[in-house]
Amino acid sequence: MIGVIVLANAPFFDAKLNALSFKIRPFLVVGESDAGDYTMLPVSRITNKRNLDPNYDIEINPQTYPLLKLKALSYIRAHKATVVHKSAIDYKLGNMKFNYPDLYLEVIEKFEEYCKNLILNAI
Repeated sequence: MIGVIVLANAPFFDAKLNALSFKIRPFLVVGESDAGDYTMLPVSRITNKRNLDPNYDIEINPQTYPLLKLKALSYIRAHKATVVHKSAIDYKLGNMKFNYPDLYLEVIEKFEEYCKNLILNAI
């Protein structure tokens, strides 16, 4: 499952409702946290480009990476890791690690960089 883009039911804060809501969204699985959970990076369209992080948001063009089965220009958010229970996974879209290993390594390197900086800033 590691390296696969999946659709999963995930929580998000709905500013219109001022409450926690859930939606099905794509994620890249980057690790198995324990027997029941995966660590995943969200895949987002980011319609407001001011919200893009120039260092940690990695562009995924569906025309360049068709085997990932994304419908629109999207970004893997290497600085927004979350843990999701396996039961929340709805569908597997594509295997980035197998089909696009260079892209997968780029994402993992950015995720590693972010984690290292997070820890250094915490000390």
